[in-house]
Amino acid sequence: MPRVMENRTAQPAPAATGSFAGPALATGSMITSQFGVAAAVPLMLTHGSFGIAALRLGFAALFCLTWVRPNIRRYNRQQLIGAFALGVAMAVMTMCFFTAAKLIPMGPAITIDFLGPLSVAVLALRGWPRLILPLMAALGVLAVSYGSHGQLLNLAGILFAFGAAGGWAGYIVLMRHVGRLFSAQEGLCLSLAVAAALALPAACLLEAPSGWLSSIPTVAGLAVLSPLLPFALEMAALRRMEMGTFSIVMSLEPAFGALFGFIILGQTLSLGQISGVLTVMAASAGAVLLSIVKWPRSRHRIETSVYDLPSSERGHQAIICDILPE
Repeated sequence: MPRVMENRTAQPAPAATGSFAGPALATGSMITSQFGVAAAVPLMLTHGSFGIAALRLGFAALFCLTWVRPNIRRYNRQQLIGAFALGVAMAVMTMCFFTAAKLIPMGPAITIDFLGPLSVAVLALRGWPRLILPLMAALGVLAVSYGSHGQLLNLAGILFAFGAAGGWAGYIVLMRHVGRLFSAQEGLCLSLAVAAALALPAACLLEAPSGWLSSIPTVAGLAVLSPLLPFALEMAALRRMEMGTFSIVMSLEPAFGALFGFIILGQTLSLGQISGVLTVMAASAGAVLLSIVKWPRSRHRIETSVYDLPSSERGHQAIICDILPE
């Protein structure tokens, strides 16, 4: 899943939009992210998903804090509130998604999860796409929710996937705000630390820690695959391609989830489920493409808010303004 934190110091618009480097980096982000999830599923089946997800957040935060070394004492109240809110969204998104991936196949899990960014993208559209694209997504989700024999997938897994979608939508909205409040990767590090601080106690309450604590060395390695390496690859990709193009490329992520679920976990999808995955991918890509082609003013305003405006000129209303049409 996309995990990008915009950097307000990177003010120039990305160059070399026709280059192969940007799409290649974005593809590498999706591959490492979904491979990391698939590799973690056997651990989660044995030791539980909440603890494994919390440990991954903990190690990701530890690596990031060691690398960036932010000085917490110099941040103001607005920055700390923004980092806390984004950390909450990260914790919800991560723990819900990993639990969903444990309970249902990866393809359906990431497809339902994609409703989060799709919902945010649809808010920037007007007219018929606001009706058609959510309807397409709903039909796609309905298709992926039933297995090869027509039986409904694990209901708890489906609900956790919807919870992850809600967390992802909140993450997208909040990351723009936090990306403008901080320089470099400081906001990301603080948000990861908050997410880990919330997730670890919650995991101890929800699952016996004796099981998942024994997996610390393995989880430390998986934390590099996801989320740290995908974070880095996505940020590198955004420096080489426009936001709209990046979002269209990232619409392929459900396909990678289904692919690694098949290769690593032996998860097969029915033709109906495959069509559902493709339908949600098409709806997601269509939402981004329509916002670029039909409403260039909205697109310009969103891209300007990402690359040009310093945080001192933007208030909390920027969270809403960046995603709503004029």
